[in-house]
Amino acid sequence: MSVDSYLNRTPNVKTAVIHLMNEDISREDIEYQQFIKKLKPVLESKGYRFSSSAAVILRLKFGVIKEGSTSIRSNIDTADVIHPIDEPSILATTMYDRKPVYEKFISLTAVQAGKEDRQYWKVRVSKKDYASDFRSAEDKLLYLLSHFIEKDSGRQVEADLSDTEFYQRYVLKYSAAEASSSFVTEPEVKRQYLRKLQMRINAHAQDFRKCGLTEVREVSFMVSPFGTLPAFGFKETFDILGMPVNEKVRSCIAKYFEPLLEPPHDIDTTQPFTVKIPIR
Repeated sequence: MSVDSYLNRTPNVKTAVIHLMNEDISREDIEYQQFIKKLKPVLESKGYRFSSSAAVILRLKFGVIKEGSTSIRSNIDTADVIHPIDEPSILATTMYDRKPVYEKFISLTAVQAGKEDRQYWKVRVSKKDYASDFRSAEDKLLYLLSHFIEKDSGRQVEADLSDTEFYQRYVLKYSAAEASSSFVTEPEVKRQYLRKLQMRINAHAQDFRKCGLTEVREVSFMVSPFGTLPAFGFKETFDILGMPVNEKVRSCIAKYFEPLLEPPHDIDTTQPFTVKIPIR
């Protein structure tokens, strides 16, 4: 990731309006509408308030730029010529491929309303990787942006942003004093995913009641990276409430269950998940 920010002065009055500078996106597009909902709280945390009679104009540009491609080297094991008696020997074969590189970025410049040649501050944050989707980097960009609004970076800074810092400080909203260097991100991401899923399930308890389930039961399920349901079943082994559930009830519950799933980003989907199905 990289950041390059400049500070001339901080505006005394922080009533603001956002001017979108993208040529390929309009204010009515869903991409802008979703992004601005996340950007506004970042600006409001810095004291900016949005008003039609604004003292500050915030020029915004965001999106994805293709940066070219890079060579990727990987090794695979291949068998040598088969020997009539011995096992074939294994050779390491090096393969090369080229992958496109994309830069996701947010550029924000604050100027004085009515005197647009007078800049207050400007900041540009970006992230380069192989993903062409802006949303794959959106939250990390906003986290970095929040630390450099009205700040001078001194020069362009390029470095890795650790998942441990990002997840604790941005997602969990921990203060620096609450954050821990020993925090393990992936298990917490899975717990958060299951916690939100359980809340959605509880909110749809009335739907599950239609299926005829009479006891609170745990279900074990697999979820694909797309948020679909490859496998679904009730936990019965070593479960006191483990009486078998007939196929009609299982099918009914699965029908209401699958639409509540969301794609499990950054989560291992090779292991089963477990949640409870409520009855009231």
